[in-house]
Amino acid sequence: MNKILPTIGPINDNQIDIKKILKFSNTIRINGSHNTLSWHKRVANIIKDINDKTTILMDVPGIKPRTANVKDIVINKNQIITFVYGKKFNKNIDNIIRITNPLPQINKKSKSFSINDGQHEFTLISYEKNYVKGKSKTAFILKPKKGLNIPYSIYDEIGQLKIYLNFIEKYKTVRSDALGLSFIQSKSILRKINKKFPNKIIVAKVENYLGLKNVEEICKYSDIIMIDRGDLAAEIGDNHLYSAVVKISSTAKKYGRPLIMATENLESMITRKTPTKSEVVSLGFSLSLNADKIMLSDETATSSNWLNSIKWLDQFLKINDDKKNIKSRNSSHFWDIVKNIPKNIPIVIFSKKGLAIEKISHIKSNSQVIVFTDNKKTASICAFRSDTTVLIANNFDRSKKSSYIYDNIKANKNLIFKNNTSAVVIYIFNPRKKSRANTISLVEKKDFIKNI
Repeated sequence: MNKILPTIGPINDNQIDIKKILKFSNTIRINGSHNTLSWHKRVANIIKDINDKTTILMDVPGIKPRTANVKDIVINKNQIITFVYGKKFNKNIDNIIRITNPLPQINKKSKSFSINDGQHEFTLISYEKNYVKGKSKTAFILKPKKGLNIPYSIYDEIGQLKIYLNFIEKYKTVRSDALGLSFIQSKSILRKINKKFPNKIIVAKVENYLGLKNVEEICKYSDIIMIDRGDLAAEIGDNHLYSAVVKISSTAKKYGRPLIMATENLESMITRKTPTKSEVVSLGFSLSLNADKIMLSDETATSSNWLNSIKWLDQFLKINDDKKNIKSRNSSHFWDIVKNIPKNIPIVIFSKKGLAIEKISHIKSNSQVIVFTDNKKTASICAFRSDTTVLIANNFDRSKKSSYIYDNIKANKNLIFKNNTSAVVIYIFNPRKKSRANTISLVEKKDFIKNI
């Protein structure tokens, strides 16, 4: 099934533990906001040495301000704290906490801000270009490098692109396949990153007001969509989170994009053996939205209970992953045929760029799909799709289309016909502009066991 996206961290960054994790997932996340370049290179090498077909998602640090403290700081209820960017700050006040990036453009209607994905809230007192002052609503311990969110803010696109490019260039020796880009607000950055790094999978994280507003164009220009519910809630308010998650999910599926559901999926299991009832219901909701991956962050990166969390989620998904079909808006005869294929019959796709896969993901979201491709990027994107198995084929030989299909199916007949005696084959053969597929056929297992 491969629906789990675990994060590797200091607690399990060794070969023995990573082998255990790879039994449950074909995709792994490493977070560029934490640890050193040498750490990421070492961990990525371990993953690829164990299984070089594993797809690695590298989260790229964005422009969101983070606290610059290296040690825990005790914050008292009603304590006034000023968060400051830059060294030039002439105001003679106490309780200053430095932040790592410039503040976003703050909306005048913002009355509060928060730390750590909305967990610790402050009443906003005042702000200028390089600082924001607030009164803490609760007592808490501020851990190092926690993010600061100010609702309805707009982030500097030029500054964000610069941060992305500097990081990607510095970390280019890390063997990652996908780049997770935080706080994507429009198609602008996506187009530029895609042009500069065409072989990388682009994961757009929709997590603020402007990103939600422009989610349609973001889905068009990205490979995968991630919903970071923590930042999203902190940026638009908890009351708007539910409708926002539904909107982003439906738009991602409209464009056939794999969907990653992130933040606090099993946070209670950092210290508990079983999740809370609220987490169980939330996971079920994510499955009903056809999420392809359930991401685990601190649950697997820093908690000693990481293996128990993965095993619990694996069992939950096996029992409860009964996704509903998304109704197709395409009325063409070809796709009507595909839509009506019984879900117990596997669909075999031969595709280079994966355009037909996006379409099938939209109209047949719970079918078993087996993809043959000679394109590494297409194969890596498929690793994020639930119910999809990808096989690397030799370079497509269009001069021998029939024999090429036959030979590849024959070589993998045990996989294709594991649970059924029939399969539907879709082949992308010189597709015209706006055409995503042009051949479809039904094949039988008996046709591939003769003369063996």
